[in-house]
Amino acid sequence: MTTQIDLVTEETDPPKLNSTLNVLTILTIIGCSLGALVTIATPWLTGFMKKAMDKAAEGELTPDKMEQLRKGREALEITENNMVALLAVSFIGLILCFVGALMMRKLKKDGYWLYVAGQIIPIVGGVIIAGTSQYQSGGAFFMPAVAIVFIILYTIQKKTLVY
Repeated sequence: MTTQIDLVTEETDPPKLNSTLNVLTILTIIGCSLGALVTIATPWLTGFMKKAMDKAAEGELTPDKMEQLRKGREALEITENNMVALLAVSFIGLILCFVGALMMRKLKKDGYWLYVAGQIIPIVGGVIIAGTSQYQSGGAFFMPAVAIVFIILYTIQKKTLVY
């Protein structure tokens, strides 16, 4: 009784997408979809927020709250004045992240670099276009923090990308 090993099939089995990279790319695709919806709604959301601030300013506010309201209104005006450029940078980043995730699902190394560029371009572009006014509140640091976490997680999985 002899056991024969089929070396040809063992060597030609293509590498498979591991579960961690699978989850990361699915979350990225979902995030890009939600990001596209928010980006499309940004002009409407900006107008809505300005109206809400105007209503809030009519009430009695402490000097501290008035100052926060003034700074928030300035940030919204900067966003409105640079809306086209900010939306373009956001869509470029979303497209790069989406394509990068799809490429990483096929285990392509270039997908990682597209993804990283797609995360960095909107942050840097936003600061160049609108300044740091968008980072006045603590909540504004949420998206860059998520981007950093995902870049780290994808970097850990980079070794599984073989093409």
